[in-house]
Amino acid sequence: MMVTRLRSMVPAALLGLAVLLGGAPGALAEPVATEPFVAAAPFVAAGPALTQDTTPEPGPTLDPSESEQANAEKTRNKLIVGGIAAVLLVIVIWGRSVRKKSSKKD
Repeated sequence: MMVTRLRSMVPAALLGLAVLLGGAPGALAEPVATEPFVAAAPFVAAGPALTQDTTPEPGPTLDPSESEQANAEKTRNKLIVGGIAAVLLVIVIWGRSVRKKSSKKD
């Protein structure tokens, strides 16, 4: 009897752990605006000979304060989702114990 109870609790505990540690990546994240892909030619024709284009393409500039704020928001969201998962796990375990007691009564 204890083995069946353990077998039923293991998937619930694993699901709660998965949600707490990361959950589905990108499930709650806002979509990121990306630029469309433009294929750049690796060589530029300059007259009869081919020369390699060595000019670097401009990249995005990252503001450290914005990334810290984004990390803080992500951490907060993970804590909220983990708390919800823990509450749901407690409800499931409590419901199973109530059902088990009522079935023994009959």
